[in-house]
Amino acid sequence: MSESKYESISRLENLINGHQMDLDKLQSGLKDQAAMLNAAFENDAAYLEAHKDMQEATKKKKVEKDRIIKEPAIASLNAKVQDIRSQVKEEKQALSDYLTQYFQESGLRQITGTDGEIREIVTSVRLVKKRE
Repeated sequence: MSESKYESISRLENLINGHQMDLDKLQSGLKDQAAMLNAAFENDAAYLEAHKDMQEATKKKKVEKDRIIKEPAIASLNAKVQDIRSQVKEEKQALSDYLTQYFQESGLRQITGTDGEIREIVTSVRLVKKRE
């Protein structure tokens, strides 16, 4: 590895680590502020009453939804919806894999669709702790 490439990578590592530290600090501050905000809600009697009413309504809604979903025609429709959702998820993953391969092989970040529209390939990366 050349010296300039090593220096560039080293600078990037420092930038990444600095931003990760800043992000950790922001997330910690957010956690504290959100806890104080939640405490304010939990100490308000009107809010607690409204929250209790909402929980009861949510339970009633679930009971009614479960009742409706037991009807054979609705159960069949629900199964179809779940199946289509699963297919959509699989198609999105396949498309993502093909786009990654297309980008790696062509170096291009755009592709023209069958409708003539030019679409841009967008990548998203995250930094996560390594699992042991």
